Amino acid sequence: MDKGQKKMIAAGILAVAVTAGVCIGTVAFVSSRADVRVTALAAESKKMDNKKDTKEALDETTAGLEKKETEISTETRADVEQSDAAAGKGFANTETASTVDLGDIIVDKDPVLYSYEDMEHDMKLWEQAFPQLITVNSLGKTFDGREIYDMVIGDINAPNHVMINASIHAREYITTQLVMKQAAAFLQNPAESRQYLENTVIHVIPMINPDGVAISQFGLDKLNKQETKDMVQVISQLDGASDMNSYLRRWKANAQGVDVNRNFDALWEDYGGPSQVSSDRYKGEAVGCIPESAALIQLTNSYNFVKTVSYHTQGGVIYWYFGQTGQLRDRTEGMAQAVSAVTGYPLDANYQNLDPAGYKDWAISKKGIPSLTIEVGRDTSPVDPAQFQEIWNKNKEVWRVILNY
Repeated sequence: MDKGQKKMIAAGILAVAVTAGVCIGTVAFVSSRADVRVTALAAESKKMDNKKDTKEALDETTAGLEKKETEISTETRADVEQSDAAAGKGFANTETASTVDLGDIIVDKDPVLYSYEDMEHDMKLWEQAFPQLITVNSLGKTFDGREIYDMVIGDINAPNHVMINASIHAREYITTQLVMKQAAAFLQNPAESRQYLENTVIHVIPMINPDGVAISQFGLDKLNKQETKDMVQVISQLDGASDMNSYLRRWKANAQGVDVNRNFDALWEDYGGPSQVSSDRYKGEAVGCIPESAALIQLTNSYNFVKTVSYHTQGGVIYWYFGQTGQLRDRTEGMAQAVSAVTGYPLDANYQNLDPAGYKDWAISKKGIPSLTIEVGRDTSPVDPAQFQEIWNKNKEVWRVILNY
């Protein structure tokens, strides 16, 4: 690709095409076995058609999610009622649990690398072992065809919902391993854990950005579609990447080159960042215009979330403030102080020096939910896996603290 082609691509990235290539602008990625051809779409009428199609697709997706949530709610209510009679507060009885070998749970073995497939394996085992307690739902599919999972622990009809999420940034994938190990510890101690589920249900979103994680962990090899591989190649050229191995390892965005945690309605208009798709920090052409952010927005709008925790790397710090006042400020700061007491991480309230438009920012400013971002690990991202035991030791009590607060 020569410089003229690159300029043409950059000039073409202007408008939105949500469903088929979301937030990347009017760039059509056309692949063949020989090369990647990039065509700028210029017609204004086509752009308006895309927006209309986008709205219709988004309306259909929202309706489908609402229907799915109703079905899940009905099924889960019946499951929990049966569970309470048979096992007590939803934990599987001995006979059910004994049919599943929890010794096969991968996250308990502290692997050097914990992948999307490992996460799927573990969630399926837990769902089989605790069928009355755990429901694994899909919030939608990513551009490359992976599921965005919501592992629900407890009764979906409980009055209070708590969210723990991780790996919204691709290279921060060690956080998936952390929240899955937290879940394992919670499930292995039913006597203590049962008390937290009296009026609360936990949503674990262990890997918000699975396409990006696949890129950071395995490069192009684990991408499912040739279209996605071609897109990543083009983005790397736009970014001027020279060392592809290093570049892909530090990939932060989703597979479409949009930073998922810069795609929420929290000073999104004021945020600058790159003006085109990139491996890092591009906010997209509209709020919530990619599958990953849209899934979190829809989920948050659907339930009464009283607390959320977003795990990131790195720095060993807790971000809790986004200009909120009154009781919301007090509740959020108090929760942050409680987490700080067990992790040793200091609090940071200087949000003006940070990039806005993140999930935590939106949850606080638009939804009024006490929400934290907890940064784990040291030095750089991806965090050295040799740090995992230290990260675990600092964060193993966080669920208990959050649920107690």
